[in-house]
Amino acid sequence: GVEYRTEVGIIDILAVDKNDGLLVIELKVAKGPDAACGQVMRYVGWVKRHLANNKPVRGLIIARHISERILYAIADSPNIAAREYELSISLKDNLRLGM
Repeated sequence: GVEYRTEVGIIDILAVDKNDGLLVIELKVAKGPDAACGQVMRYVGWVKRHLANNKPVRGLIIARHISERILYAIADSPNIAAREYELSISLKDNLRLGM
């Protein structure tokens, strides 16, 4: 995907959800730092004012580990959510064509 550049920073992913609302996604490689909350809230505010045209805007933090600090930070923000990811890789033997 392509990051979305704004006047307040670079949004990792700006998507349209199934209800035609906008979804700001902030990706963190491992542990989501507290700063991710302010970051996604800043992007949500910018998108509401510049792109949404009265459509709902939500934010989502995705990280390998979501800390309790992040959960408290977003607890009273119904338009901001956090999800943890799991990654699994399996390797296959090389395939040899015509050999």
